[in-house]
Amino acid sequence: MVNHKLTGIIKENLDAMTANWAEEVTKSEVMSTYHKFDEASIRERGKAVFVNLAKWLEGGAKIHEVEEYFEKVGFTRLEEGFPLSEVHYAIYLSKKIFWNYVDWRDAVTGTFTTSSATQVMAVFNNYFDLSSFHVTNGYFKGLISKLDSYQKLTKNDLMRLFLKGNVVAGSDEDDDFVWRPV
Repeated sequence: MVNHKLTGIIKENLDAMTANWAEEVTKSEVMSTYHKFDEASIRERGKAVFVNLAKWLEGGAKIHEVEEYFEKVGFTRLEEGFPLSEVHYAIYLSKKIFWNYVDWRDAVTGTFTTSSATQVMAVFNNYFDLSSFHVTNGYFKGLISKLDSYQKLTKNDLMRLFLKGNVVAGSDEDDDFVWRPV
């Protein structure tokens, strides 16, 4: 019952959720790699996460299908030159936007009772936590497959792959990172 309600929220608001995600991505300083893509491509990427979430909620996506999909996303984002932190931030934005729609709908219509809140959060968190896990696996599998082509990985190479967007790095001689909120 709860999954059906969540799927309904996605289907009813898919275009608006996709537009909100694309707007967040294009205005975020953290998402600079996404800024290299045209608006249609950005929207397509955001929409895919919501469509797959609806499939997951409907019971049409098996665990191995979710794993394969997100590992492919991780591998593809590595191929496209995305730092891993930026890919994770994109997942965070998807989760934030979806939850805002669930929260808004609940406040307006009272669709979800307190007793169903735990079930909603469990389903919701499982999807996004598994997406982060499998995106990371796919990204690392892609990276491992490319290691032979690298003569040497430098500190700057690793910073570009893993940390761009979430840290402000000092000079090459400075080994300290300054973490900042995003």
